[in-house]
Amino acid sequence: MFAEEAAEETEDEDDGGNWLAIPLIITEPAIGEGLGAGVIYFHDTPDDKPSVASGRSLAKTGRKQNPPPTATGLFGFYTNNDTYVLGLGHARTFKEDTWRMTAAAADARINATYYLGDLPFRFGMEGAAVFGSVKRRIGAGNWFVGLSASAVEADVEFKDLGSGLLDFDFLDVGIAIMGIYDTRDDSMMPSTGQFVSWTVWTYDEAIGGDFDYWTSKIKVNSFHKFAEKFVLGLRFEGSTAEGEVPFYAEPFVSLRGVPALRYTGDSAGAVEAEFRYQFAERWAVLTFAGFGFVDEIDTNPGTEDDIHA
Repeated sequence: MFAEEAAEETEDEDDGGNWLAIPLIITEPAIGEGLGAGVIYFHDTPDDKPSVASGRSLAKTGRKQNPPPTATGLFGFYTNNDTYVLGLGHARTFKEDTWRMTAAAADARINATYYLGDLPFRFGMEGAAVFGSVKRRIGAGNWFVGLSASAVEADVEFKDLGSGLLDFDFLDVGIAIMGIYDTRDDSMMPSTGQFVSWTVWTYDEAIGGDFDYWTSKIKVNSFHKFAEKFVLGLRFEGSTAEGEVPFYAEPFVSLRGVPALRYTGDSAGAVEAEFRYQFAERWAVLTFAGFGFVDEIDTNPGTEDDIHA
């Protein structure tokens, strides 16, 4: 739920791991419709399975939570507006889920639209990005603290402005600190528990980038199971930014069915609810509704739209 894809592995003790192929159907309004595919290898990590050799280990075995899988994935997609993404990622846990690590790299060409109020400007961005994150559990509880880093190098072209005066290339480098509370029963398709995160990013010329700004984002997901097959998911998300914020990094309303970057401002957020019915072991249907809000930038004339999905 909420941009977290569900995948289910099967037991295979002969090869030490499990392979999963995933078809991707792209329906993001900002970049059009398209198709893609992903291949994920779920590593067998018997050494990371909890034991009861100590009191601390015994406490960990009592968690009502499946740790995130250790997995390596390759993915790519292409859409009907000539957007493509090719990427490679890896995620794993260490020391009985005390440490969580994620790393990814991607090459992409993004064709989308940026709005000043209700006035659209088409743009293209082509380049590469790398990302890494490490989080550590505090004690035997459900709190984590972490650090992240990212770098994006790309060229930007505004397609409706033929002079090229506003086109530019850039290197955007950032580092972040984060705090996380996670009691979800499963990280990929949760049915119970909560996930709360607060992340503060700083982007600065002092660490190699071309911009000086910072962003802050809070995310809250809450999952509630009814009977055996019904799950209610609730979501709140809010972000803010200050400084020399490039247009693509401005806070925007993130809702399914609403194009990315359609509604931007000094701060933005969304509230959403989802009702899921798991009618078979690997199949579910759902319905959702949500609304967004924006605190417009002073130079942005704003929008007259009601933001909902």
